[in-house]
Amino acid sequence: MNPPGAIDATSRGSHQSAPAASPGTSGRGKRAARVLLFLLGLAVLASILAAVGWKSVEANLGLIGGWFLGLVLLYALAQLSFALGWWVLTGPAPRPISFADLFAAYLGGDAINYLTTVGGEPVKAQLLKKKMGFSRAFATVAVHRHADVLAQWIFLSLGVAVALTRFALPAAARLVALGGLLFLGGLLLWLTWGLRRGAFRPALAWIGRFPPLSHRMARLDESARILDSKIGEFYAERHRHFWTAVAWCFLGWCGGLLETYLVLRLLAPREGWATAVAIESMAMVLNTMLLFIPARIGSAEGIRAGVYVLVGLTAAQGVAYGLVRRARELLWIMPGLVILLKRHVLGIGHLKLPETELSEEAAR
Repeated sequence: MNPPGAIDATSRGSHQSAPAASPGTSGRGKRAARVLLFLLGLAVLASILAAVGWKSVEANLGLIGGWFLGLVLLYALAQLSFALGWWVLTGPAPRPISFADLFAAYLGGDAINYLTTVGGEPVKAQLLKKKMGFSRAFATVAVHRHADVLAQWIFLSLGVAVALTRFALPAAARLVALGGLLFLGGLLLWLTWGLRRGAFRPALAWIGRFPPLSHRMARLDESARILDSKIGEFYAERHRHFWTAVAWCFLGWCGGLLETYLVLRLLAPREGWATAVAIESMAMVLNTMLLFIPARIGSAEGIRAGVYVLVGLTAAQGVAYGLVRRARELLWIMPGLVILLKRHVLGIGHLKLPETELSEEAAR
């Protein structure tokens, strides 16, 4: 599971009017920016390896050795926990989909989120639209994202508290950690307020005040009303399901903590759970503030190396941990990419986009 990104409910329609040339230009600009950030991230990663020394990093990687495959398999428990958090929101039984179909959609959307930081949530709904309808599927996705962010904030609050009380961190590190925690807390409050009051329709109305976008926003108004209505039903009628989803997502975040603990025991056997909690929570809260970097390439490795140093370990151990984590992440997005290719979601010519789907649902 990746750190929270924006929920993009208004993907581009399949029949825009001819004058809309500027969105294409904007899209190319965004892609160029992502490529530039990715290349900068690679340069940062190369600089880190050069500064720390590859031989030291390689020695630490050797300590992990064949345990890496076990770490990859173990992370299945975390992924299943996140998916179960979504699964409970698709009920009550009988559910319109199997858990296997939902898990496949979760992996597909997670792969998109990993590579782009946003956009995976509509894809999850897209993969389930034939059995659930796009609006119902997206409603469950949006509520699941809310439960996921709440679980992450609880996890980080506990973890940062351990880091600040058990380790003599520099004042700057403490301020940055608390700032990141407040940032995520603000995002959580905004998400809670927005989803409970119906965020999509007011947001489109505000955007529609700008003349170049008014016609397009007007066409999306009914689609946004459907989404707001279905999401509102969860908070009005299904509180228990929401908190069950939060509990499953919290277990999912604990899966990353278990992975960190096991790697730590291989690299520094004298360290225990307190160190693992500090490393996982500090690295996560700092990485959350750098979501704009595609796949957090370079930044994630640098942050993890820095966190290792902060708790009294070496930068080489931190870089090795970061590379192991990166390799595990890359292996886990492979099934998602296969699912997307198999379902033709990566082939735009085969994709019926959300705006069209919602418009058809509204017309029924």
